[in-house]
Amino acid sequence: MFASGWEIRPALRVTERNDSLRTAKVRMRSEQSEMRNVPFWIDSAAIQKFPRLRRNVNVDVVVVGAGITGITAAYLLKEAGSTVALIERERVASTDTGHTTAHLTYITDVELQKLASNFGDDHAQAAWDAGAAAIDEIERIVGEEAIECEFTRVPAYVHVRVGGSPKKEAPSLKKEADLAAKLGFDAVYLESVPYFNLPGVRFANQAKFHPRKYLRSLVNKIPGNGSHVFEKSAATEFDAKKRRVKVNHNWIGFHRVVMATNNPLVGLASVISATFFQTKLSLYTSYALGARLPSNTVPEALFWDTRDPYDYLRVDRHRGFDYIIYGGEDHKTGQEKQTQKAYARLLARLKKIIPKARIDHRWSGQVICTPDGLPYIGENAEHQFVATGYCGNGITFGTVAAMMARDWTTGRKNPWTDLFAVDRKKIKGATWNYLRENKDYPYYMIKDRLARPEADSVRKLKRGDGMIIGSRGKKRAVFRDHTGKLRQLWPVCTHLGCLVRWNPAESTWDCPCHGSRFKPTGEVIAGPAEEPLAPI
Repeated sequence: MFASGWEIRPALRVTERNDSLRTAKVRMRSEQSEMRNVPFWIDSAAIQKFPRLRRNVNVDVVVVGAGITGITAAYLLKEAGSTVALIERERVASTDTGHTTAHLTYITDVELQKLASNFGDDHAQAAWDAGAAAIDEIERIVGEEAIECEFTRVPAYVHVRVGGSPKKEAPSLKKEADLAAKLGFDAVYLESVPYFNLPGVRFANQAKFHPRKYLRSLVNKIPGNGSHVFEKSAATEFDAKKRRVKVNHNWIGFHRVVMATNNPLVGLASVISATFFQTKLSLYTSYALGARLPSNTVPEALFWDTRDPYDYLRVDRHRGFDYIIYGGEDHKTGQEKQTQKAYARLLARLKKIIPKARIDHRWSGQVICTPDGLPYIGENAEHQFVATGYCGNGITFGTVAAMMARDWTTGRKNPWTDLFAVDRKKIKGATWNYLRENKDYPYYMIKDRLARPEADSVRKLKRGDGMIIGSRGKKRAVFRDHTGKLRQLWPVCTHLGCLVRWNPAESTWDCPCHGSRFKPTGEVIAGPAEEPLAPI
């Protein structure tokens, strides 16, 4: 009798999970007519277009990439007296920054306790201080430039996950709060955080804003007096001797270059050093849902839980309704085939905790992490500055990187130079993380070439879908557009030769090795690949 009971209970739990997932899929289909598969930020804040580069120019600094790091760096550099050319492959603030969830927090993905164990208390405090300084800098700019971007100071709550064990998880949260308070941060352990009624930590003076409204005001301050902003202007060739970069068959001459592409281009570095640097980065995809709520359903704040990977929530007040962004389901880019299910699982959890949520947007973004949890920011080649590895703190560390790029250019001393240095020394635990993250590369190189194709023909390929077809050595990445026309590409990623996979949730080709992403027609969306997939 007892044995029978032990066999039934797990089966019931599986059935319940499957029922929940099916219910979430039904809900998602019912809301599909209202839902847009585009970030809420891009949908709610247009940005003016900037010209393509059509002539040779010369500036003090070229900034490659117009997201939070590039736009802020170009703004601060011009403010400091440099002439700048900000160049963007697509549209400004539309790729990584356009797909953010815009939490402004100094609380890192790696726990403060682990940072202190790896780096020591002083350096752990310095890492969080950097994030706090970034929030202050954004607040300064918003005030001085009178930018209407919904900037608001709010508390953040880290709490036991719904369905988790408060008894097991609360002690670690208590230690986190105690250490944060000891290092001078406004952190308090609570037996019950608002709304969730679960143990957690309250961190005061975090913030949130509308990133596109902020950046569209900032980017408009850059052109003029010898400075420029160019869109549809990809950097295609760097000439280290003459210190210039080719863009749209023209040249931009410069004294220094700032790589603000999230995943850095090779630029002035050697191919060997750039390739080795890439092995220290791990690229993840994270999913987000945007939804309307009745006013005052959930307190206006930032929330995330102890799940691994964690779920996160931000709540914004609007006239007559609240708007929430709920995210999670992180996985290494290109390594999840059924990406639609990630949205369904996320929706199931959201509906469980906030049943009244009405979903109207969904999107995914890319997160880049380092072995020790802190970003790489600094000089990686003579005259070249890079910034990457922000993990879950893209807005704050992106702003920190911009401040450091300004100081690097002007010769100012910066307090975080050694802590975030690209060539910083290994720390306790870093070697293990490094091996764990990079074992995937040779595995996928071999695995994808030996794997069976998804299909032998494209007869069943629907409009708007893609698939890999063909036999070993003759595989093709095939996409059928909305007119029914077939587009065929070589499926070999132009970075280091892995085979890409079709991402049905985002309609992209994703590389499972180092996270490069391509449009259905092959153009690069996000690096480290710099060249498009070759057409057949």
